[in-house]
Amino acid sequence: MHLASLVSSCCLLLLLGALPGWAASNDPLEKVIEGINRGLSNAEREVGKALEGINNGITQAGREVEKVLNGLSNMGSQAGKELDKGVQGLNHGLDKVAHGINNGVGQAGKEAEKLTHGVNNAAGQVGKETDKVIQGVHHGGGHPGGSTVHHGGGATTTLTSGASVNKPFINFPALWQSVANIIP
Repeated sequence: MHLASLVSSCCLLLLLGALPGWAASNDPLEKVIEGINRGLSNAEREVGKALEGINNGITQAGREVEKVLNGLSNMGSQAGKELDKGVQGLNHGLDKVAHGINNGVGQAGKEAEKLTHGVNNAAGQVGKETDKVIQGVHHGGGHPGGSTVHHGGGATTTLTSGASVNKPFINFPALWQSVANIIP
């Protein structure tokens, strides 16, 4: 049985209330969505900070350009001095802009890395939660009030299926599509 169809079946069973109460309260898809949303919110905040820094740098550069123009308008004996000050101010302002942009880009990169770690952690949690759901389904027949009906075919685990335990076995596009189909 493919993982996507297993996850879809488990989601359907959760929606119908057929799985035990502990499975419904520890919904792995909900944890994934919460983790992704948390990572996106953090990244969005940091990108906002980066853009604010860039905007402040551009504003400062505008002030320095204004100083240059004011210096040029005061022609006379001070024109050369003001022009020099204005050019120095412009250079200083442009340095601030470049520094602000570099800081913003660096911060955005750090937040993108945090988002990647968050998604990877959420994916690992999904694997753990999926194993719990699978174990609950396999052991469900032994619980009081449970049914011990056995349907044809053997249970497939990562050990019997040949799947590598060192490589991710979650098809994220299929998982995301399943989540998108569940959530209105």
